[in-house]
Amino acid sequence: MRYAVPTDDGETVGKVFGRASSFAIFDQADSSLVIHRNDGINAEHGAGTGAASFLADKGVNVVLAPEVGPKAAAGLAAAGIEVVVAATGTRLRAAIDAAIAG
Repeated sequence: MRYAVPTDDGETVGKVFGRASSFAIFDQADSSLVIHRNDGINAEHGAGTGAASFLADKGVNVVLAPEVGPKAAAGLAAAGIEVVVAATGTRLRAAIDAAIAG
């Protein structure tokens, strides 16, 4: 399973999804955590749907975020990506571990 978390500081869950400065992607297969810059952060329109597409291309299965807009949620759902609520400010690994534990 691959988990993605929006982050602005590379350490904690960010406040927003589509306009987060980056996404932390955790791959449960090898326990790697890689930070990917969000190239769509300054998009005039469609930042959330662009982020959903980017994460789908990265093979993400689950997004952990405080909230996801309706268009981004639709894009994630269409890609088969589950959305799980994670509180803003939670340490990345703590949010990921909580999602894995269920």
